[in-house]
Amino acid sequence: MESKLKRLLTPPFIVLAALILWFWEWLWEPLARVMAQIGRWPVFRLAEAWLANTSCYVALACFAIPGILLFPFKILGLYFLTHGAPILGLTTFFAAKVVGTALVAHVFTQTRTQLMEIAWFARAYGAVLRFRHYVFASLHRHPAYRRTKAVLAALRPSLQGISRGLFFHTWRRWKAVYRHVRRRGRAACP
Repeated sequence: MESKLKRLLTPPFIVLAALILWFWEWLWEPLARVMAQIGRWPVFRLAEAWLANTSCYVALACFAIPGILLFPFKILGLYFLTHGAPILGLTTFFAAKVVGTALVAHVFTQTRTQLMEIAWFARAYGAVLRFRHYVFASLHRHPAYRRTKAVLAALRPSLQGISRGLFFHTWRRWKAVYRHVRRRGRAACP
């Protein structure tokens, strides 16, 4: 009975895991570009230079700050979900998750050497990597994952073209509006 239930319930979760992994792989590259652009701002360059020279426990605090700051937004998203605004709730929760992931990943890349000086953090990081490797290896061996990945791989070129076009079109329009406003502001000032 248990094996039948396991065989029945495993494929939907495998498909869900494949969709989530594919989505994060698809989203990771644009997020990395955006964080690289933001990292060029003078304020963030100063913050990164400061982070490079901090102690390991200050780096740990800085690593935890983005998750702590965005936690209320995740709760707000859940509040919207439970009070009849599912689209607003999912959007709020998803935006907080994406921004939090991007910030934590960026801070981690900046503070990795300091964080690895903390023995318990290094052990926990190693355990998380081993668990992640085990889950990914198990997932990649499953037939439902392979079929889902093949379908998603077939869809990826068309979806990349759509997202790249939409993202770059929006970015170009925003820059054009910004330049126009700046020019009008200069023309209005004597």
